[in-house]
Amino acid sequence: MTRIKEAAVHRSNTRTVVLIGLALVAGLALAIRIPSIAEPLGVDQCFWASSARGLARGQMLYVDLWDHKPPGTTIAYLAAFSLLGWTPAAVAWADILASSATALLLFLIVRRVGGVAMGIVAAALYTTLTMPAWLYRHGGIGERAVAETFIALLVAMAAWSATHLIGDGGTGHHRGTALFAAGMGACAGAAVMFKPNAGLYFVALLLWVAFYRRKPEIGVVRIAVIAALGSAIVPLATLVWLWSRGALPQAWVALVDFNRMYVSQGLTLRGYTLDFAKAVWLRMKTDPLWLAGGIGALVATWELLRSRSLDAVCALAIAWGAAAALAIVANGARLFPTYFIQAFAPLAVLAAWLFAGAGRRGLVGRLAALVAAVLMIALLVQRHYPAKVYGSARDDLDQLRGRSDREAYLQTFGGFANARGYSAWANDQLAAFVRAHTNPDDLIYLFGINGAGIYFAADRLTAHRFLRVNFYVLGDFPDPRFHLASVTRELAMKRPVYLIFERLYSPPALGDASERLPQQPDVARLLESYRFEKQIEDFGIYRRMN
Repeated sequence: MTRIKEAAVHRSNTRTVVLIGLALVAGLALAIRIPSIAEPLGVDQCFWASSARGLARGQMLYVDLWDHKPPGTTIAYLAAFSLLGWTPAAVAWADILASSATALLLFLIVRRVGGVAMGIVAAALYTTLTMPAWLYRHGGIGERAVAETFIALLVAMAAWSATHLIGDGGTGHHRGTALFAAGMGACAGAAVMFKPNAGLYFVALLLWVAFYRRKPEIGVVRIAVIAALGSAIVPLATLVWLWSRGALPQAWVALVDFNRMYVSQGLTLRGYTLDFAKAVWLRMKTDPLWLAGGIGALVATWELLRSRSLDAVCALAIAWGAAAALAIVANGARLFPTYFIQAFAPLAVLAAWLFAGAGRRGLVGRLAALVAAVLMIALLVQRHYPAKVYGSARDDLDQLRGRSDREAYLQTFGGFANARGYSAWANDQLAAFVRAHTNPDDLIYLFGINGAGIYFAADRLTAHRFLRVNFYVLGDFPDPRFHLASVTRELAMKRPVYLIFERLYSPPALGDASERLPQQPDVARLLESYRFEKQIEDFGIYRRMN
């Protein structure tokens, strides 16, 4: 008996040490992201930063600063800059804080329905395997602080509220249940303000609550009504704000009419199905978290066939993951890497369920967990996880400490004069030039995409609401305001000090059309009042002569 007790104590101590180690690993994975505050902004980040700067300086979304997405990301950027300062570091901080909060919520969510050990495993897997420097090129600058980053956080907040609805929430009172139902709805509704397809998560969480609710102090129908009312809070507040600023008609065109065209462009059922399958299979072969989640899904299927049921953690991960997959599909034909960010949280939960609960599922469960762990380690080694993460953090830290040359550092993010279409160094040089040769109230305009951060970096206002040429150069959208002639007429009236033409290395149609812009009759007439002043890599700069 004594030996049995000693063995039990030993197992308990070992488990405690392992869990403490995993918690430390999770903390380290978040801490090692901090040096990334030295990094420049990526292409999309530049766009939102410029929109936020214009908003802070009195311009209005959709009227003066056009985007086909809801205002959530721009408002999040505005909040980050207002709190953390108007520098690129604020965007990195926003991403770090959002990732940290999501990891904490994953721990709280899984701890509540699956136990402390499983919660720690979920948080550790999420923090270590979603490192931007590991997953993406250029340190992940193009995939940080995007709409999906904030959607993942808000959905995690909604899921945490949902976990309080399947039991008594620790209160046993109607008020507590109603509060968490409203909270789940409010967070899900806020996520829609980043992308409309985020509404799918609300449905998934509500279905999960309906199937796994154990103590019905308030019925599921009433919970659904309260949650639905809560989900309307942020969207209604946003609509009132847009209406009060006279931007509601333009917002409707952007979010409804334009998106119908944008999402359906190049979309065929057969072609998209094949492309989506390839994208998922690629991640299964190269990403340890996707691999573990895939194996976890197979084990979950086996469990469902064997016992005709799934425990709450597994079901939550599957419902959450299914909503993420549908949200990715709803984005349209373009399968950008950022779209898949929202799948990481449910994959981490499913992987944690696979590993932490393996002992309760017999030989098949233990074997699946062992195979997943071995394959994950093999992928981490094969794809040089330590070198990528450490190397990126080291370079960032050297830049923060002033131990590396700024030009050489920025050239690692896209390079200089290398026909890649993005160059952090060129963007920096362009901003410095414009800032030095204009006044704060001067208007400028960029015919480009990758350099759209010029308005933020130089702190100058745009002379036209379209910050990117792809909104109007090809003229796919039938509204005449989205045609080149309309843009040039408005620019002629606004008379910006600088016109900047960016050479785009985009798909041939857009790239060729952009290359020919200065020769287009409408643009040529506009340029009659300008003279060429300077070439900075892919940016041709023209200054108004009078």
